Amino acid sequence: MNHAKLKIPGALLAAALLICTAAPVAAQDMPKAFRIATNPQGSLYYAAGSALAKVLSTEMPVPVRVQPYAGTSVAMPLVNSGEVQMGLNNTNDVRMAYRGMKPFIPSPNLRLITVLFPLRVAFFVPVDSDIKSIADLRGKRIPSEYRAQLAVWYNVTSILAGAGMGWDDVKGVPVPNVVAGTQALIEKRVDAALFAIGAAKVREANAAISGGIRFLPIDTSPDGIGRMQKAMPGTYPLKLKKGASVGVLEDITVEGYDVFIASNTTVSDNAAAALVKALHKSEGALKKAFPPFRGFSTKRMVKPNVTVPYHPGAIAAYKELGLWNADMDAVQTKLLSEAAR
Repeated sequence: MNHAKLKIPGALLAAALLICTAAPVAAQDMPKAFRIATNPQGSLYYAAGSALAKVLSTEMPVPVRVQPYAGTSVAMPLVNSGEVQMGLNNTNDVRMAYRGMKPFIPSPNLRLITVLFPLRVAFFVPVDSDIKSIADLRGKRIPSEYRAQLAVWYNVTSILAGAGMGWDDVKGVPVPNVVAGTQALIEKRVDAALFAIGAAKVREANAAISGGIRFLPIDTSPDGIGRMQKAMPGTYPLKLKKGASVGVLEDITVEGYDVFIASNTTVSDNAAAALVKALHKSEGALKKAFPPFRGFSTKRMVKPNVTVPYHPGAIAAYKELGLWNADMDAVQTKLLSEAAR
């Protein structure tokens, strides 16, 4: 055969070249594996990250693995730098890190993939307590400082602010975290404590305190909600039905705020878009994988009250899915302007 005279049709040659060049580009676009930074084993975020990794690994072209760290302040700088591709964290901690607010290291490269699920928090008291509202906490003993859990200090500050109160209006009893704060209530060293609805420690308190416990509603007046959101951006009122969880003895409204999947600017647009589409496809599987994921909804993956900008690849996917609009363009522009400098 005379190879010099062999002719390849132009269309076939172009297709062959496209195949040869496309594969390396796709490989370079996607990491060998996605790692999800979480808090330590035993934490809510580690359990959530483990369930998330299992579900996403069935939908993504590369493995997804959970990677625990000592805490938020350790994990988020690694996500920001690109050493880890994703991290689970709440709206407030991500907000502060992105803007370089102490005690967080400035992390301007953080970008949002999705809103994952809501956290629901409220004060609770013994059933027989005369405290019926947040306003009734005036002059009472409550856990304070929360040196190991900064987000909780903001939760308390914002709920008090909603009722027109501040730390000077209560008697603070320093604790490192919500578990210690709840233990202080069990031991009658405080009059009320704050925790997430449905937490194991709350069930423990309900069993240990004679008569059980009762959650308190937040101030739901327009001014009250405005004060709460000013003190802790990203929060919102969340209604619970009687019996929704231990201690919810009537229909009440509590403070809600979101857990995010955050990524960074080093993750490619294609990889970010693939994550969004895998999550969007997996709503049912996620809800079966982990109880808090029952709060996940494809309709809430994009929200205007987020506190960090979305990844451009995620935005492209959301536009394709019909979940992005012009109002979100304005939100994105504002958030990009607030990065740490």
